Amino acid sequence: MIIGIDFDNTIADYTGVFHEVARKLGWIPPHIGQSKTQVKEFFITQNQEPKWTELQGIVYGSHITLAPAYQHCLDVLKQLKQQGHQLIIISHKTKYPIIGEPTDLHQAATHWLKEKGFTECGTAPIDVNDVYFNETKSEKVERIKLSKCDVFIDDLEEILAHNQFPKQCKKILFSDQGSSLYDCIDTWADFNSKV
Repeated sequence: MIIGIDFDNTIADYTGVFHEVARKLGWIPPHIGQSKTQVKEFFITQNQEPKWTELQGIVYGSHITLAPAYQHCLDVLKQLKQQGHQLIIISHKTKYPIIGEPTDLHQAATHWLKEKGFTECGTAPIDVNDVYFNETKSEKVERIKLSKCDVFIDDLEEILAHNQFPKQCKKILFSDQGSSLYDCIDTWADFNSKV
């Protein structure tokens, strides 16, 4: 089986990271909630959306090392590889931030995968040649199709609902919000029960 996996907010867990970095920069008051959504909402309600865009570039670039992998993710992916499945990371990520320092976000994520043991080590479950960062969502969906994924897991419903998403590919939503449209998990420990 060919299993496609999103990267941001599916493998890499940014819970609390946006809050931590924004606080260090003095961009948000301490009472703002820890989640990415709460931090984003603060900037939008303050009419500071460019600041939110800049923060994303910092978190996904120079501060990506603050994000751990989701619990159980690495172990589950190692088990899947041992079972003979091919694992492919297919992510939508601009190469450089729209605002702020011109950090190579693809390179930062590639380094993160290596440092966390997902690629380029003896026990790594993913071949570095099976990692694709796509500049647009349409390119991401096209890569899912070209890779002939049997299963794809993503935290964004809009990817799974894309009108070009391959029909034969099983869709799994990674979310703690649940879904009436898709098989949904909120922990990697449950992934095997859905494929």
